[in-house]
Amino acid sequence: MKVVITKSNDSLNFYMIFKKMKLYLFSQQFTKGVYEYFKNGRSENEIRSFKNWGKNPRLDKTLSKIPMYKKFALKEAELEYA
Repeated sequence: MKVVITKSNDSLNFYMIFKKMKLYLFSQQFTKGVYEYFKNGRSENEIRSFKNWGKNPRLDKTLSKIPMYKKFALKEAELEYA
């Protein structure tokens, strides 16, 4: 599983690549720190092993949201492709 982003206007759109499917996770307002962290995509292991908590509150919040949205996206994909 990999998390990738697209930038549009003043927002970042987050997607999860899972089994060659691109699943939408969520969108949020653009911030440079979050963009810089995700601009080349991040694997699930990279996200889990993140150790710089407390240095960028916006990035902390974004990283903490991913597991919840991942679960929802997988559930939706299962329903859609079943």
